[in-house]
Amino acid sequence: MPKIYDFVVVGGGSAGCVMASRLSENPKLQVCLLEAGKPDKDLRIHVPGMLGELLASGAHDWHYSTTPQRHLNGRSVRWPRGKTMGGSSSVNAMCYQRGALSDYDDWAATGIKGWSGLDALHYFKKSEKYSGGADQWHGDQGPLAVSRPEDLHPATQKFLVAAAQAGYRHVQDFHNGNREGFGAFDTTTENGRRCSAAKAYLSQEVQERPNLTIETGAMVTSIILDGKRAAGVVFKQNGSERRVAVSREVILSGGTINTPQLMLLSGIGPASHLKDVGIKTVVDLPGVGENLQDHVDVALQMNTRKGSAIGYTPTGLAQIAGSLVQYAVSRKGIMASNLAEGCGFSKSRAGVSKPDIQFHFLPGMSDDHGKERFIGEQGVTLHACCLYPKSRGTIRLNSKNPFDQPAIDPNYLSHEEDWDVLIAGCEQAYQIMHQPAFKDIRKGMRMPLDQPQTKEGWRGIIRSRADTIYHPVGTCKMGPQVDEMSVTNNAGRVHHMKGLRVVDASLMPKLIGGNTNAPTIMMAEKIVTHMMSQLQ
Repeated sequence: MPKIYDFVVVGGGSAGCVMASRLSENPKLQVCLLEAGKPDKDLRIHVPGMLGELLASGAHDWHYSTTPQRHLNGRSVRWPRGKTMGGSSSVNAMCYQRGALSDYDDWAATGIKGWSGLDALHYFKKSEKYSGGADQWHGDQGPLAVSRPEDLHPATQKFLVAAAQAGYRHVQDFHNGNREGFGAFDTTTENGRRCSAAKAYLSQEVQERPNLTIETGAMVTSIILDGKRAAGVVFKQNGSERRVAVSREVILSGGTINTPQLMLLSGIGPASHLKDVGIKTVVDLPGVGENLQDHVDVALQMNTRKGSAIGYTPTGLAQIAGSLVQYAVSRKGIMASNLAEGCGFSKSRAGVSKPDIQFHFLPGMSDDHGKERFIGEQGVTLHACCLYPKSRGTIRLNSKNPFDQPAIDPNYLSHEEDWDVLIAGCEQAYQIMHQPAFKDIRKGMRMPLDQPQTKEGWRGIIRSRADTIYHPVGTCKMGPQVDEMSVTNNAGRVHHMKGLRVVDASLMPKLIGGNTNAPTIMMAEKIVTHMMSQLQ
């Protein structure tokens, strides 16, 4: 007989860590957390400046790729996703951004009660331990360490001056009501180390709670169903099949890809698709795997003079070696940096209600998420992305084998307005990179070599270079039951099911205007608080 828990949480990522931690605060509840990846023991996870090497290694990655994208010259785009305790929060660039509070008002306007900007702000503050102290915008008593920027790389400082020279305002705090402009990212770091969701919510003390069981290397392959009630899950661990049962709920926190995949494998999703792959439909939910959204991004690169940026040149390697010593002594320097130090938000055109372009600046260069990490040049990178894409894609099964990767089709740039925003972002990035602040270190552009003079010229670059900036959401969206494409209610409960809840970024009905890790943690905090109040 499988052991019976009150709650089983599937996925130890940003949301799953929150759920397991908060639920197990109640000693009367038996909670089990299942994570497919390994424990987060790899040193590269915890040293921020090793981000490039961490991504390039693929050691803690699901190794996902998209289907060939028809608007990107038929390219299949690599989609790194974290496969370890902490999930993608253990392999991301540690950029702390919430989106605009009005983004959550937009959610509420779709009919999901309780998701206004003020509601979201409350739970952002609850989750946050802000190094700048508490105020009306920030909290300092939460588990998630958020640090104000300090000790910026000289190239990043030049970037901020260049943005000002291009006419953009300087932003000291992107979370105090007006984020249009440029500044440095707050980061999910503390004392020079990454603060992943696992680090924040699953401390050694939490892990030692007698009512919390954590299993790693546990790949969940199906939900055990008793009619339309989730009764447990089946998982593979060390080559053996195991089962756990639940008396209250199975909570799916596998993320935008894995959560809909598991639901589909278990017979919950569009009946026509399930029939195509030979799976019996238990609940016909057309929205499962639909509504996929991601921030499509283009990275402009500029070569710079020796010693002016991070790079795999003789000078750059010597700098890295020195920074390792500095980090060992003081936890400062390049190795304490999240590398994606500079941030900006701008509008693509006059009349836009809020910024619809985001910029990420790195004082170094890499291609294909670090895979081509040995670029024998020094330089800087400025990313531009379309913040509110109108393109929509899907997650579908390729087969009923749970170990087969699903078909991931973000359908990038299928909506014409996304092209307009991304082209505007590229043009603005190019102008910033050619301001006087960079004059003393600029050698020339690496990508593009010359400024395109037409929109079609930019389209060609985008088709060959556009990529993900790691923010997929939406495939099990919250919504009222009258919306047949919604999958859950406003608390993540799956429509037409009992004992099954989704808590992760797949719930987002619409992609927020910023990095998605902090919002995912906020959502989990909000939902679990509601759950705990219901249990009292």
